Amino acid sequence: MYSRGLLPFVGLMVASSCRAPTSASPASGPVADIATLASGAFLGRRAGSVGGDSAAAFVMERFATLRLRPAFRVACDSAARCGRSYVQVFPFQRTVGQNVAAFVDGMDSTLRTEYIVIGAHFDGQSPENASDPQHGFVMRPGADDNASGTAGMLALARRFANRPIRRSILFVGFDAEEEGLCGSRAFVADPPVPRDDVVLMVNLDMIGHLRRDRVLLEGIAVHSPSRLSAERAAAEVGLRLDFIGDRELSDHVSFHIRGIEVASVSTGDNPDYHTTEDVARHVNMSGVTRVIDFTEAFVRLWDEDHGSTPAFHPSRASVRSDSVPAAANNRCS
Repeated sequence: MYSRGLLPFVGLMVASSCRAPTSASPASGPVADIATLASGAFLGRRAGSVGGDSAAAFVMERFATLRLRPAFRVACDSAARCGRSYVQVFPFQRTVGQNVAAFVDGMDSTLRTEYIVIGAHFDGQSPENASDPQHGFVMRPGADDNASGTAGMLALARRFANRPIRRSILFVGFDAEEEGLCGSRAFVADPPVPRDDVVLMVNLDMIGHLRRDRVLLEGIAVHSPSRLSAERAAAEVGLRLDFIGDRELSDHVSFHIRGIEVASVSTGDNPDYHTTEDVARHVNMSGVTRVIDFTEAFVRLWDEDHGSTPAFHPSRASVRSDSVPAAANNRCS
């Protein structure tokens, strides 16, 4: 989560088609993904670093394994000969970041042209920019922030690929969130689909510390039909929701200021936040699965509850520069 206050990079740039004890990590799935992304091999996953590039490659490999359609078109002279890529490269702070995105096509012949974005940032902090008062420059593994959200997004990609809904879903791993929401800002500035066709953005950021069965949900208006969908989903999976005011600290903000409805899912802050103790063994792994279950149920119910023209949809407002956190404005250029 954005705060206001060495694996080689695998290409794949273009594709052809409260703490709970943890059990032994399986070979695949969210538990394994969190352990991998928070391992020393990724060096904290700072955007623009070798570890950050490796995290992007990790997400791309998962999308490719699922045979998901790459989201971005490669720049070329002839549209007929253009390839597709999972990667959207964008400049920031004298370097580049890379968003990673793929489609699961919808089943309804009409509604498949509307898109739900399910996203999570995969970047974190690393020795280059994380000075610890006690230990000096150290690695902050970022298991909760945000290996947990990235693992959740990948698990949902697998589930919806196996059982699509009426609308199409665009799964996105955002880079450079910790640098000021830079990746999501670049994405909404140049999306792979018409911006007006994006009807909902669901963000997963820090879902690794489920306590007392409570999930925090930001961005949903009090009288929105989406609130009812969320409440029904929570009841289905046995969780309770805390609808909280938007703190404007994660990637859903970039969509909200463009007039797109958002729902940001989190289990809240914890003492490990942005410290060396944000490690995989502190993550409530069973809780992560329950949050994933809730998010899947919410998206499916939202898709069922909204007809051809969503009953609730924010006005398509133009970007307001004063809505973007000031630090983000300064840090992405």
